[in-house]
Amino acid sequence: MAFLGWESVPLVNLGRDRVGAAIHREFSEMGADVRHIRLERNLTSPLLYQFAGNPHEAPRYSFSCPVCGRARRFNEELVDSGGEAFTRCASEANVFFFDRVTQGTVRMANAARAGGALVFFEPSAVSQDIELFKEALRSAHVVKYSADRIRDPFTDILSWGTIEVQTKGARGLTFRKHCLSSDWYELPALRAGSVADTSGAGDWCTAGFLHALERYREGMSLQDLSYNEIFHSLRLGQSIAALSVRHVGARGLMRVSDSHQAWNSAHRVLEGAWATESHTPARQWRAFDSVCCEDVASYIKPQPMRLPLAF
Repeated sequence: MAFLGWESVPLVNLGRDRVGAAIHREFSEMGADVRHIRLERNLTSPLLYQFAGNPHEAPRYSFSCPVCGRARRFNEELVDSGGEAFTRCASEANVFFFDRVTQGTVRMANAARAGGALVFFEPSAVSQDIELFKEALRSAHVVKYSADRIRDPFTDILSWGTIEVQTKGARGLTFRKHCLSSDWYELPALRAGSVADTSGAGDWCTAGFLHALERYREGMSLQDLSYNEIFHSLRLGQSIAALSVRHVGARGLMRVSDSHQAWNSAHRVLEGAWATESHTPARQWRAFDSVCCEDVASYIKPQPMRLPLAF
């Protein structure tokens, strides 16, 4: 979102370790507002390994270090330790995004909704705390999830006017708005050239959707948005996601174009024009036989990032 020109404020604390410092630095280099990120000695920064494979297959991930076996997983304290400061910041937002269900994230989501923000919830699985998960669903204006991970739609839980989006990988996505009609609308996947890496495509789809939707939503409540406006916003999200998979790495697109170029290319894809292939490598990649989680930050060299443009 910072790449697309938004004032983005991560609400998370990290460990005072090499991984936390590297994450903090990258957030800052991408133009995010990092004033709420603290590096705490009692926390461990999460670290996710992605293992390369066939570009047309889903990436394989693991939180466990392939060398020492240590797992650096997400911990609720990473967000819940922010307390009232995080909740107050969420209440002042225009958009609040969360994908983890904790007491803190649900409290922030409710505060954001009460403050007039659009709340976007993207769960990767149904939480074991069913009641807290239902509260998270009810706090959201938009709920987006993978149909491969969550098979049953939230027919009887979501509030009136909520937008429900099911992603289906190469088959595209479906969506509906909870109102008088419960029909699903299908949006086939878009293609913008060869596929190098599908990691991050879902996040790009979310970012593009929100970026387009906010322009339609200006001065209008979410409930008043038409199906055509939701459809077009999701299509732009799919377009920029299709551009992202041409590059290695979840943020590869950011390293070969600025926000104007990426957004204009997304419009061209949507209009049916074939996007120009980039022949410039997003980064010089090196294969490492073994990188321990204790040393991984040493292999991450600061990359020159283009400053986000204000819209």
